[in-house]
Amino acid sequence: MANEDSALREVDQELAEDQQMAMFRKYGPAAIAASVGLVLAVGGWQFWNAHTTSVAKEKALEFSSAVDLLVEDSDQGRDALGAIAEDGASGYAILAELQRAASYARDGERAAAVGVFRQIYEDNATPKRVRDLARLRASYAALNDGRDAVMVHLGDLPNEEGPFSYHASEVSGLAALEARDYETALSIFRQLSIDLGAPEAVRVRAEDFAALADAGKAGVNITGETRVDDLLKVIGAAPDDVDDVPIAVDDGPVADADEDNAAGTQDGAGAETEEAKTENE
Repeated sequence: MANEDSALREVDQELAEDQQMAMFRKYGPAAIAASVGLVLAVGGWQFWNAHTTSVAKEKALEFSSAVDLLVEDSDQGRDALGAIAEDGASGYAILAELQRAASYARDGERAAAVGVFRQIYEDNATPKRVRDLARLRASYAALNDGRDAVMVHLGDLPNEEGPFSYHASEVSGLAALEARDYETALSIFRQLSIDLGAPEAVRVRAEDFAALADAGKAGVNITGETRVDDLLKVIGAAPDDVDDVPIAVDDGPVADADEDNAAGTQDGAGAETEEAKTENE
């Protein structure tokens, strides 16, 4: 009985081995190929990851060196940043362009700064948030160029939902203030000052700007420019008395007085010359 059980086990073992061999013949090559492919894929990923990390470190070092160079020499620093931007192989290209534009703005080269910012926000390949930031920075730099220029750069940014919409509204209000459209500026800043969704710093500034717009609307000179009305108030004359204020013209009293003074100076100079001659003699 024991011998029969042993024989049966040996038969079962041989059958199992035959089944395993048949399975290996059928699926073995595919399993081996899959294993080799997995090893190659892991090795390739590790190689690519190491290469990408190495390139990123190299670009980071180039960017950092270019930014440091800006402090020593603005022109050379901007050239270095421009070279990184032209490469365009990494995210540092966009950062380099932003830094280059900011450098122009710091040096007072507003037109150059606006030009770089415009290139950034007109490039559809650039992420939208970066394009919005470039629009905002361009509008700040263009405040001295007039309200129309500012609004061209802003586009629809003040009306969009996004992290820069409140700052864009602030810039549009400043443009209205510069254009002496005090009614529009006052409306924008009052709305910003009570909008709880706006950053606190924006709300605080909006209150101050709203006060300026309100004063300008009331007729107060908030531009710092000398105006005839203000001068008349200082000297105690009424606006209707403008015609009575003496104006220096070529044939007027001021011109005559200047001629008299010039003649007196010449006479005095001639007398001194005669005295000098007499002493010499």
